[in-house]
Amino acid sequence: MTDLDQRIDQTLRERAEGGVDTDRLLSAAVTRGRARVRRRRTAAGTALGAVAVLGLGVAIGPVRLPGSGPDVVMPGLGLPANAPVSVVPPRADGVPGAAARPDLIGADPRVLHFGFAPDKVRYLSWSAQGGVETAQLDVNGHTVTLELSASTEALPRRAQGLPAELVPDLVTNGVFDGSVSRAKGPYGVTVWLRHWQPAPGVYARASVVADDERALFDVAATLRLDQAHGCTGPLRLTDLPAGAQLRSCWMVVGTFPAAYAVMLQVRDDERGPALTVELQYAGATVTDKPAANRTIGGRPAHFDPSGERLELLDIPRAQLFAALNHKQSFNEAEAATVLLGVRVAEHLDRPATW
Repeated sequence: MTDLDQRIDQTLRERAEGGVDTDRLLSAAVTRGRARVRRRRTAAGTALGAVAVLGLGVAIGPVRLPGSGPDVVMPGLGLPANAPVSVVPPRADGVPGAAARPDLIGADPRVLHFGFAPDKVRYLSWSAQGGVETAQLDVNGHTVTLELSASTEALPRRAQGLPAELVPDLVTNGVFDGSVSRAKGPYGVTVWLRHWQPAPGVYARASVVADDERALFDVAATLRLDQAHGCTGPLRLTDLPAGAQLRSCWMVVGTFPAAYAVMLQVRDDERGPALTVELQYAGATVTDKPAANRTIGGRPAHFDPSGERLELLDIPRAQLFAALNHKQSFNEAEAATVLLGVRVAEHLDRPATW
């Protein structure tokens, strides 16, 4: 499990008793989502994204944990009342796409070296970390997870969107010749997985829970490797601790404009001190913020008594904080330096301005 996976899992834990099996949640949400929310074009990835976004107090209905029974409801979580709006990562002008420079895939967490034909898919989330760039997409009501890398070794053994128990066979035995594998997943769903090379030196893997594999080929047909896009959305980090670098970027947009989230992880090195800068935005009023007990560059802030979170309090409709709950973390002063150097877009509700 990556650090970003751990952050998602932790967010879920904060809102439900015990551990959460995110693969199980994803699979169940797909099957139930078709019947309940097809009209909203919102599949399992959006449901998971809404959970990861994270207790913002958005006025949305309840969602049930799979297997929890009809009367067990997670308070405050669900799907937005209004249909989500498509959000596209801003273009990174002057940056070559994956077809021209496959070696750049995943090398810079600020950039995604691919895109899609206009109006063909809707982003649910995107990420760049560990030599892999990923997009989770709504394709005609199905959630497709696409992963790109410059080598087969870079692709993780755990495919995003793929139930964990199916990973050993489908992922490790994949041949990048365009062929499709399938297997029965939990709750009787069928998982489809395709490996192919959309351009020389570019390795792609896509997965979907569906009745057939058509969505995998729809994604391949609309994929564009001659363009690049920014990953970090409305955030920029301008001041990092000595020796630290931005190591990963992850953004959930499937419930926009109701809510979205950005997570940027900063590390000293692969195993050294780390922190995650998070922006959690809500189109509605955010739950009450804590009282200020710090100032950062004259701005009101709050340092959690647990020592796990330092938050700036002066951004309307959003929470901006540094999470310090890794096994090894930067200290409060270093986290304050990072937050003070964060640049936030003026219009958080207008992706075109990011």
